[in-house]
Amino acid sequence: MPDNPNPQGKGLTPVLEEWRGVQPARVSAKTPRQVLADYFTTLLVISAEFSFKPAPGIDYYLYLRNGGWLLSLISPGEWRGRAPGPCLGRCELQTDMTWSLAPEAGIEEDPALVEALAAFQAGFIELLDSDTALEESLPYYVAQLPYYRRLLAAGLAKSLNTSLALAGLTGHSGKTWLEQSPLPRLT
Repeated sequence: MPDNPNPQGKGLTPVLEEWRGVQPARVSAKTPRQVLADYFTTLLVISAEFSFKPAPGIDYYLYLRNGGWLLSLISPGEWRGRAPGPCLGRCELQTDMTWSLAPEAGIEEDPALVEALAAFQAGFIELLDSDTALEESLPYYVAQLPYYRRLLAAGLAKSLNTSLALAGLTGHSGKTWLEQSPLPRLT
């Protein structure tokens, strides 16, 4: 038998360390509007293509590329005219594992961005249009997502579930949430 049957260090320990890294910190009670905004924004960002491990407190940029989203560390001004597509805005992963998004000025004048956002919002509304309690439909495990995006989705689910419990907002369906708190506009 070899001295080290796992020479590359792969296995359960690195996965557990990665999981600990996406556990939400400092989760607070949120209003229904804040929960929906955080849920929407975070799902938008984790729907984007990226192949790195995002960390809280770093600026990232969300671009529309070939009808999908791309998350990048490179700001629009750093591309020198070769950006992958129009930039929706600057994003930051919060310590509670939700994402914030500061939209770029003038995005409402870009038909491709407006159309892509409208399509994503329609899909989000369809996701919530059920009688299931919101906390039961959170993305605890989404098998089709790549590794880091799957971890971030699980971190989001834990964060929002904790926020809902702290605010006493559990047990309400997605339909109820949408009726009581319309989604904020990005454009």
